[in-house]
Amino acid sequence: MQLQPVLLAVQSALSAQGQLAGGDVAVEAAIDHLVQGLGPVLRQAAFDLAEQAAVEVRSQLPDRQVDVVLLDGDPALRITDAPVTDADPAAGEDLDARITLRVTPTLKTMIEDAAEAAGASINGWVLDALSKRARKGTDERGFRSTTTFDL
Repeated sequence: MQLQPVLLAVQSALSAQGQLAGGDVAVEAAIDHLVQGLGPVLRQAAFDLAEQAAVEVRSQLPDRQVDVVLLDGDPALRITDAPVTDADPAAGEDLDARITLRVTPTLKTMIEDAAEAAGASINGWVLDALSKRARKGTDERGFRSTTTFDL
């Protein structure tokens, strides 16, 4: 996604609103400061939206790896084949361990629908999803940043 056209559109819209002040120098200066301050905020918002899009795409493409990468300073989604993993380390174990999860009704419905669409039981679908996520967490090839920074 290219951010520069969006930044220019916001700048243009703010400048147009500033013209309503009739050439007031203080208003024009305030708008200039606002435009300069919004650049990094809009870039971070675009990155956050790209992360949300990646999560959504990941949920719909379980056999793919979806990452947010920066291309020329702009966030982009990179979709690749999921890494091939060795045999499931838990294969052959009995299913006698339990975890109780509290989820929202909306998430429960989403899980039920996803399991039905995959032709799996809810328990099987959740086990598969958790297993994939747990294995992905041990993958040393990437990282996830939860720190904010200016682009």
